[in-house]
Amino acid sequence: MNDVNDPPLRDDLPGGAHVLFTTREEGNMSSVRGARAAQGHLTRERLRRGIAVDGLARGRQVHGGTVAWSLGHDSPAPFSPDRSPEGAHGADGADGAGAARPLDEADGQVTPLRGLGVMVLTADCLPVAVATPGAVAMLHAGWRGLAAGILEEGVLALRELAGEQPMQAVIGPGAGPCCYEVGEEVHRELGAEARRGPIDLAAIAERRLRAAGVEEVRSVGLCTICDARFFSHRREGDRAGRQAGVAWRS
Repeated sequence: MNDVNDPPLRDDLPGGAHVLFTTREEGNMSSVRGARAAQGHLTRERLRRGIAVDGLARGRQVHGGTVAWSLGHDSPAPFSPDRSPEGAHGADGADGAGAARPLDEADGQVTPLRGLGVMVLTADCLPVAVATPGAVAMLHAGWRGLAAGILEEGVLALRELAGEQPMQAVIGPGAGPCCYEVGEEVHRELGAEARRGPIDLAAIAERRLRAAGVEEVRSVGLCTICDARFFSHRREGDRAGRQAGVAWRS
């Protein structure tokens, strides 16, 4: 990673893939949450132009386990392991030229295309990029998403699109064990992985990624709750904007 004191946070992944985690400095990427949400589409457009992609594929995030395939710049579709990617269809969910249709529910995006960014928005949940030489995914992984299997679904979708190839992952900024006190419900849902008291989402995510077959996992190791460079729902409540995690193949 670059110097974490010098945002934006960037990294490279296999097959000419790149990942960027934005900060408060790059603006609120949400169109519905936080200050200047009405300008969210413009903020995302600046991001799209800044990373020189044709579009940004994203979904309506519901803290679930659904991953959408983007097989054309206007065709994300919910992923399931028993469907062929050639059958992809559905609502747009992309920022960029021609993007005006409603977002489908999805907490992950995966694409084999070059020049298309896959994006999630976060404000304490983890943005997780995973890539092989043939495809790239971006996943929204809070405790509910981890419990729903979003990381495993993302890895499975990559395998369906790109075959059995080595995978690498980068875990972006999220609620850290220094600050993330949770209730009994969270410990119950995450089971033995979550000890009582604060939980370490990034450590849980790394274990799950490696168990799913990701060979190399890196983490930026930054806590959105105590690091004021980031938006944090735990710290700011409904006033919190959203930063982005975006990955793309050049």
